Amino acid sequence: PGKPKIVIQNMGAGGGKIRGANRLMKAKPDGLTFMQSDTTILQPSTLQRKSARFDPKKFRIIGAINRGGSILFINKKAMNRLKDKSAKPVIIGAISGTRSWQAMPMWGAEFLGWNVKWIPGYKGSSQMTKALRQGEIDVFATNNTYIIDELRKDGVIDLLAQEGQPEDNGYATRASFNDVPIFPVMLAKANPPKVALQGYNSLMGPSQIDKWMALPPGTPDDILNVYRSAFNQAIKTKGFLDVAHKQISKELFPMTGKAVEKMIVDVHDVPVEALNYADKLKVKYGLAAFAKKYKKKKKKKKKK
Repeated sequence: PGKPKIVIQNMGAGGGKIRGANRLMKAKPDGLTFMQSDTTILQPSTLQRKSARFDPKKFRIIGAINRGGSILFINKKAMNRLKDKSAKPVIIGAISGTRSWQAMPMWGAEFLGWNVKWIPGYKGSSQMTKALRQGEIDVFATNNTYIIDELRKDGVIDLLAQEGQPEDNGYATRASFNDVPIFPVMLAKANPPKVALQGYNSLMGPSQIDKWMALPPGTPDDILNVYRSAFNQAIKTKGFLDVAHKQISKELFPMTGKAVEKMIVDVHDVPVEALNYADKLKVKYGLAAFAKKYKKKKKKKKKK
């Protein structure tokens, strides 16, 4: 009380996120350790890695902030090659094969006739922004409004599609991008099989959560509720919002811990066939598919 000491351990990108989640899984549930991470940790495919020894359904979620969903954009000079299979493929830059936004160009290639090729291995959005300006890559996506606004202001990009925010009767656009097509709507018009839509949702579902914070499994409700109360107060505070709008995004969509916990369960409750379908597409388009095929869980027989 009064002057708490906070120790930050930055686990880095990629495998560091998994190490952080593994550590949270084993941390003491005493309220002295919590984690902030993103969509990668919540994806079913991430759990197929041998290094992943955590279960996101067991995390005690404090809350989350969504930046409004990813916007997929393309270098204007490459636009005429996007649907021309006789032309050089449009190059998509990526950090790894696990980023949820990559479902848009993957399903676009499969059902909308997009002519694309991936080059994963970039270290972050700033590096990919530079690569796009230099013509090294042609496409990537981000939630970050500031990156998009700079590239648009300089006349470098056209906006292809947006992730869309799920609503009871469909999807909503981000306020700053009302004129950008919603990818799930574009995909539905191509009439893909149900398993393909479920596979798409298995990858994109976690991105509806975006940036989240959680306490270790087994954290008592009284401790969890203190954190949740603090989070719910912070996201309404002008000082917090002033900084968040500058450093995170112009558009912020806070979510309660209970809502996020339900969303995580929904993501991990998709059929096994849909998860395998998504992995097959990753293999087909040269992205990392971790692994062995998902197996159906055997039902335990009840003793009489």
